[in-house]
Amino acid sequence: MWPHIQLNVTNLGTALNVLAAMITPALLLSACGTFILSTSNRLARIVDRMRSLSHQLDEMSQSTLDVALREERIEHHRGEIKLQGRRLNLIQRALTLLYLAAVNYVCTSVAIGLASTFTLVWVYWVPVFFGIGGACCMLIAAVMLALEARLAVNDLYDETEFHRRLARYYSDQQQTRLPEA
Repeated sequence: MWPHIQLNVTNLGTALNVLAAMITPALLLSACGTFILSTSNRLARIVDRMRSLSHQLDEMSQSTLDVALREERIEHHRGEIKLQGRRLNLIQRALTLLYLAAVNYVCTSVAIGLASTFTLVWVYWVPVFFGIGGACCMLIAAVMLALEARLAVNDLYDETEFHRRLARYYSDQQQTRLPEA
């Protein structure tokens, strides 16, 4: 068929070495799958939070009830929605990279099998490129997830500070209502 290509697998030991080499990308694929699962859960939590904030913002904007610090609450919710959008963007990009890493690891495993079959020197580098590509995708995704986690913590600090201001407001309101003794 291809006269310049010769098959290289000649004995059982060689075949077993090839199978052993193919296991490494499978382990990295398993780690990547765990990353994908946890990132998908984070994505779902962000989506739930955005929906909740949007619902609260709609209710507050359309409500005729007198709500303490109404304008501050509306601005706070708008800021949180904007931050959740930034988090959502990072998570989506990280998930895309993790899926690309998974594809690279599957291609690495296939390329190892093919490289062991053919004696062309350039074929030996194909699994290396796929493996490095997968590792780079996972590395960049991990950095993005670290940045997203930092945004989540900053959001929690901002929310805590807003609730402290709200508590001070209610405390001040209660003190002004108390009659002097």
